[in-house]
Amino acid sequence: MYKSSFCGVIDELPGIYVDNFENAGEVRARAYFLSHCHSDHTRGLFSQELVNTLEVTGACLYMSEASAAIIEDEMVDERIMRYIRPLRMESTLVTLSSDTNQNVEEQIITVTLIPAGHCFGSVMFLFRTNTKTVLYTGDFRLSVNDISKFGYLNKDNEPILIDAMYVDTTFIDYSYENFPKRTESVEYVVEEIKKWLRDDNNGVALHMSAKIGYEFVFNEIYKKLDMKIYVNKYRWRFYSKIQHLVPSLTNNEKSTKIHSCMNWSEKTDHTKCLTNISSNINFLYIHFSARKWDNYEIDQPTINMSSSNRIDVCFATHCSRTELVHFVRHFSPKKVVGFPNPFPEKLLNNSSKASNTPLKRKVVQKEIKSPEIKVNKKVHSALLKVMFD
Repeated sequence: MYKSSFCGVIDELPGIYVDNFENAGEVRARAYFLSHCHSDHTRGLFSQELVNTLEVTGACLYMSEASAAIIEDEMVDERIMRYIRPLRMESTLVTLSSDTNQNVEEQIITVTLIPAGHCFGSVMFLFRTNTKTVLYTGDFRLSVNDISKFGYLNKDNEPILIDAMYVDTTFIDYSYENFPKRTESVEYVVEEIKKWLRDDNNGVALHMSAKIGYEFVFNEIYKKLDMKIYVNKYRWRFYSKIQHLVPSLTNNEKSTKIHSCMNWSEKTDHTKCLTNISSNINFLYIHFSARKWDNYEIDQPTINMSSSNRIDVCFATHCSRTELVHFVRHFSPKKVVGFPNPFPEKLLNNSSKASNTPLKRKVVQKEIKSPEIKVNKKVHSALLKVMFD
C-alpha cells in the first residue's frame, strides 16, 4: 500500500482536503478534491469510512471528468458516485458549507482546473477566495517553455499573484536536475520496436511504473507502427469506453505482437498477461522509469540497452529539478509547501538575480533502494484530449 504523498490540508482553506481521504470521520471535510487517480493520492477514497461520513455531512468530491470516469470504473461502493462532482477545464464556483465546530461560515470559492501533464485525468487546482489565491499542483510536469501558455496562470503576459503554492517536489534532489522530453524518448522506443519486430518470432513487452499515465506512449507506437498494444481484460474494461482517445489499445492478443506486461522480471512467464502465449516468442522488454535515471545529462541517450533483450527508457511524468525550480520562481509565491519533500528555502529568493543563477550540482550518494461497470456520466471529449496532449 502506497503512503499518501500529501497530508491533504490546505491551510488557507479550512475544511478543504486534497488528495487525501483518510480519517474521514475525524476530519469531516467541507469538500474533497482529487488531482489524479494514482494510488498515493487516493488513500482512503474507497473506504467505507469515507462513504459513511459523506452520507452524514453531504460534502462533495471534486475532480476532472476523466478522473471521475476512472473512479466509477474502480469503485467498490456505488454510493461514492452520489458525491462526486466532475469539473471541466474552466473556472467553477464551489460552495463550502458552514462548520459550527470550527467556527467557519459558508464560503464560495472559485476553483479552476489546469492540465498537469502527469497522467490521464491529472489536473492542478487554482483556488481563489476574496482574499487568497492558492495553487495546488498535484503531481505535474510542465516544460520551462510551456508555463506562459496557460491563460489561467498568466495575465497580460505576466504570472498571476499566488499567495500559497502547494507543489510536487518528487524530483527536487540535485541528482534529477534534468529529464529528456517524453516525445524524444518515445521516438527512440519506436525505432527499437521496429527493429526487433523484423523477426516474426519476436514480441514486445511494455513495462510501466503505473496503471495509467502512458496513453501517450501507446498512441505514438500505434501511430508510427500501425500496431496496437494488447491490454488485459481488467484494463480493457475502462479503456474500451474511451477508444476514441486511446485507439492504440486492444483486447485481441492475436492481432498484435506488443502487450502491456504485468511482470517486473524478464525471468517470469507471461501467463498473467497473455492467454495464448507461445514458448517460441522472443520478447524485447521495455521498462519506462525516471527514478533510476539520476544524474541524467541532456546530451545523453534517452534509452539504455541494459541486456540483449531489455531496454530501459527515461520517461518522466514529474518535473525535473530545473523545471520545478523554474516553475516556482516564475510565480514567486509568498509561501511554498513542497510534497513529498520540502522545497528548499534557499530557492525561494525571488529576485531576478536568483532566478538567473544556474543550479549547481552536488554529489549525492545514490540510494539503494468483476463485473463490468457502466459509465453513466458522459466524459467530455475535449477535456480528455487536452489531458493526452
